[in-house]
Amino acid sequence: MPASLYAPLFLLITTIMAFSSGFIYLGSKGYTLQIEKNNFISPLIISLIFVFWLGNRPISGAYFGDTANYAASYALMGRERAFHFDLNSEWTWFYLMLTSKKLGLDIHAFFTIIEAGYILSVLWAVKRFMPTNPMLGMLFVFTSLMFFTFGTNGLRNGLACNIILLAMSFFFDDKYIVGALLCLIAFGIHRSTMLPIVGMFGGFFLLTNLKWAIYFWFFSILLSLAMGGSIINFFASLGFDDRMASYNTLEYADQFSHTGFRWDFLLYSAMPIIMGWYVCIKKQIRDDWYKALCITYTLCNAFWVMVIRAAFSNRFAYLSWFMYPIIIAYPLINLPIWKDQDKKTGIILLVYSSFNLFMWTLYW
Repeated sequence: MPASLYAPLFLLITTIMAFSSGFIYLGSKGYTLQIEKNNFISPLIISLIFVFWLGNRPISGAYFGDTANYAASYALMGRERAFHFDLNSEWTWFYLMLTSKKLGLDIHAFFTIIEAGYILSVLWAVKRFMPTNPMLGMLFVFTSLMFFTFGTNGLRNGLACNIILLAMSFFFDDKYIVGALLCLIAFGIHRSTMLPIVGMFGGFFLLTNLKWAIYFWFFSILLSLAMGGSIINFFASLGFDDRMASYNTLEYADQFSHTGFRWDFLLYSAMPIIMGWYVCIKKQIRDDWYKALCITYTLCNAFWVMVIRAAFSNRFAYLSWFMYPIIIAYPLINLPIWKDQDKKTGIILLVYSSFNLFMWTLYW
């Protein structure tokens, strides 16, 4: 299949699925979402189809961004290097490439492994977070703004963040050893995941009041407006992610998000925070997992707000945005929010997927 057809076809398929479910729920009444139990087979089959389809995509930098760069790195990967564990390097990714190369796997087999990790880890997380309706949860994932992009372009970031999402589901379920191992693997894929890891610990163990996290988010807006590039330089000096230092140079001055303060993406980022505020504070619905998710998202997004002027800041935004579909879908499926929740869920899914369609076809 031509590379140019992948994004439009993926968008078409996922939008049709989301619209179909959205209209079904729109015509439903009551709380069936809280009592129905959907099987896991459908989302698993769809996910596996996407794994093999995207894993065997053409090697095109024009349509898949860093896919071409990863393919070039894989082609140059040597066979003679010995195992050397170094927490200062992104060791998981390196040895995944090295092992795949030693096994004689071609680039498409390697990309299929990456897609399996990317898609199946979030499917597993959705199953743990929303066990009664993983299909609906995955529809929110598939139609999220950055899902296709970080499955075909920002591969390491996308894979690492989805593993962190799975780690959260184990941490929140008191399975700390499994959660810690997953965090270590994710950190070894992309060091920037230190941010959601810290945010997760803060959201579940330390900062347990969502109000304070929201206050901090608003403060980050004021700080970003007042100090701008000084904050970017500060974080770059901490060695949080070596890429940040290069993204703040003139070389990237005309790239994504280096156009001043992005109010449009700030509004987009605010939607999960509004949802969390409405459910946890306005409606006073208690759910420790959901509150921890909301706090983690809010803290991580506050970091992005402070570096919003950096080029490629979408890659830092993704350190919170990967939680976006879960925070929207979780209360719709698990918590009694409204009397006519089925209909409200249908409306939200239609608006959510329509926004993604609008962004891909008209805005970008």
